[in-house]
Amino acid sequence: MSTPYNLNGIRVQTARMLEIYSLLRTELDGGNKIGMPPETRGRLQHAVDTIAENMVQLAAQLAAAMETPSAVHDDGSIEYPGLGRVGPTESRELEEILDAVLKWHAELLQNDTGE
Repeated sequence: MSTPYNLNGIRVQTARMLEIYSLLRTELDGGNKIGMPPETRGRLQHAVDTIAENMVQLAAQLAAAMETPSAVHDDGSIEYPGLGRVGPTESRELEEILDAVLKWHAELLQNDTGE
């Protein structure tokens, strides 16, 4: 029972992207106060934007793939149209990854709109 997605790789990359994003945002937010050169600020902002785009794409891909299970099997595995047959543990991991990405995205939107 394997999926075309490497769940461990997705989990690790998601955690890394979230950590790097947080570090870059902290640097950008603090960099304004210490007179960061515009070129440096631009490079950091580009990196932040790239991570944000990647996270939004990941969330969309996982959400679309998990949206409508086509079958739930007796062993607890689930057949997702975009992922294939996923075991119960893998399914929970996918849901946790998607949940983390969506929470991050909601916080990003909230911070960008200042709400």
